[in-house]
Amino acid sequence: MLNLEGRRKIFHLLAISLWLIPLKFFPNWLITFSFLFIIILNLLLVNRIGIKFLPTLYRIVLYFEREKNLQKPGIQPLWANLGIALSFLLFGKECAVVGVLLLAIGDAFAGFVGAKIGKLKLWEKTLEGFMAFFFSTFCVLYFFLGFEKALVVSLIGATVELLPLKLDDNFTLPVVGSFMCFVLK
Repeated sequence: MLNLEGRRKIFHLLAISLWLIPLKFFPNWLITFSFLFIIILNLLLVNRIGIKFLPTLYRIVLYFEREKNLQKPGIQPLWANLGIALSFLLFGKECAVVGVLLLAIGDAFAGFVGAKIGKLKLWEKTLEGFMAFFFSTFCVLYFFLGFEKALVVSLIGATVELLPLKLDDNFTLPVVGSFMCFVLK
């Protein structure tokens, strides 16, 4: 059976990737409504209101939550959903897809590889995790952006993941990835 971090990374990859469906197939008004709905659910969970109204969802969140986040369960998914929503609103569907892929794939692979084989520490992360982030996102983004743009977005995304920023990378990665997509169009 997978440990907590393994479960978290698989869930992270799958749950964030679900945003690709509305971003690719829904009209803008429905995407906006979806973001509002999910962010409200997130806020209910983070503020522990969800215990009473959404007990099953709350238990699922607790199953994947790190001990350090138990005071605000679901805070990292909230940051991710806010970052993806902002990316959609500022940079449009196509670029928000790039931000989702950067966060879902890069963050998951960086975590897996960094935890399993990471030895060379850079701040609080590892060089191996950085390389996993870069290569995994480059391989996927190549099909969406082409060689040069995928190279730039993957490198900047991996760097943002690596740096010890104050903002949660679940927020910064989709925003930075979407912004880079927008700039490089």
